[in-house]
Amino acid sequence: MEAKNKETLWHIGTSAVDITPPPGLWMAGYAFRNRPAESAIHPLWVKAIALKDAQGTTAIIVGCDILGFPQKVAERIKSKVLNELHIHPANVILNSSHTHSGPVIEDSLIGIYPIDETEQIDKIKDYTAELERKVFQAITEANSNLCPAKLYYGKGISRFAVNRRNNKATEIENLSEFKGPVDYSVPVLFAKSNEDDSIIVILFSYACHGTVLGDYQWCGDYPGFAQTELQSIYPNALAVFLSGCCADIDPMPRLKLSLARQYGKELCFAVNTAIEDPQKEILPYLITKMEFISLDLEDPITKDELEKIANDPTQVDYKYRSAKYLLKELSKGKKFINSYEYPIQVWNLGGVPLIALGGEVVVDYAIFIKEKIGKDAIVLGYSNDVMGYIPSLRVLREGGYEGGDFQIGYGLPAKWKETIEERILSSVYRAWNEVSNI
Repeated sequence: MEAKNKETLWHIGTSAVDITPPPGLWMAGYAFRNRPAESAIHPLWVKAIALKDAQGTTAIIVGCDILGFPQKVAERIKSKVLNELHIHPANVILNSSHTHSGPVIEDSLIGIYPIDETEQIDKIKDYTAELERKVFQAITEANSNLCPAKLYYGKGISRFAVNRRNNKATEIENLSEFKGPVDYSVPVLFAKSNEDDSIIVILFSYACHGTVLGDYQWCGDYPGFAQTELQSIYPNALAVFLSGCCADIDPMPRLKLSLARQYGKELCFAVNTAIEDPQKEILPYLITKMEFISLDLEDPITKDELEKIANDPTQVDYKYRSAKYLLKELSKGKKFINSYEYPIQVWNLGGVPLIALGGEVVVDYAIFIKEKIGKDAIVLGYSNDVMGYIPSLRVLREGGYEGGDFQIGYGLPAKWKETIEERILSSVYRAWNEVSNI
């Protein structure tokens, strides 16, 4: 196709907007917290990259220091981008760093937190509206400052990610080997200005939860420290982190600020190595596809079962709070869903597959997709919607936290049916065939 001409260039723009909430807002990710945030370790950010290919196709990649973009929030942002900037939703990826030291967002895991008071709920609603405004601001600014650039792909390795289903954090220092699947790869996209050859953007991904920290201070966790380190090395660049498929992957050991800084440096060095090694230039063409597939749920939990959980003092906090939340929803006349419209986004970025999946996706999916469509594929989770854990068939059958126990925390009334893996993977492969054969 004409757009693959090596003489043409990308046009790339960037923007970063501070989204750090004030103290006093509830923090996301952990049900054990019993009070709002007290201060900040460093700012939280929303960062946007605008890409325009040789044929004029524009796309946006957003990285954001929040737990995830709930469905309604993502829909409102993408609708505004379509109406005002005329960029199609298929051309906009909204990815979160999944830091557990960011703010609670409206419609996201509200049932697991002890925040029944109206004042805190109102604060969350107001912050969510402000977040949406700032995400759109970042996208608009990035789209308005496009400049000619060359885009490159590289890949590093980092090894602090550990499969938490097969290894206990409390025993990690005494283990001679770790068990379970992990994706250690660090895919990197970076752009150089055509004017002075300086690096202007570094986009990188890693498949590991943002759960090093668990206190009461705003922080981007290890991804935040990695981005800060990279921007100190490349002062003209905006560094943007995107979460991979890490639903069952934790940084280990954890729960120390010094470890968050250490892992940030390790990830920075992996990215730096990928940039300095001989790289693959990405030709300036982009083909995108997005679709929603129906994922079926098993039979829903009954009201009697919910009441039993809600009145059982031995239940873990997220379960009994979530049960009470679902009972409240039932009392309002709401009915449980039996399926969910799940977002899948597939880009052919100058020959590099970029796959963005919704939800908390277990690492198996990244492994399967790379085996099928190529080891250089960039496979993201936590994109465009975070509605629950997305287990593979293996994890679903094994059960446990990611296999279905935490569905109630996301307000889902049942586990996924065993068709989930086949439906997601077949949709990804079909979409990649379409965008790669044009």
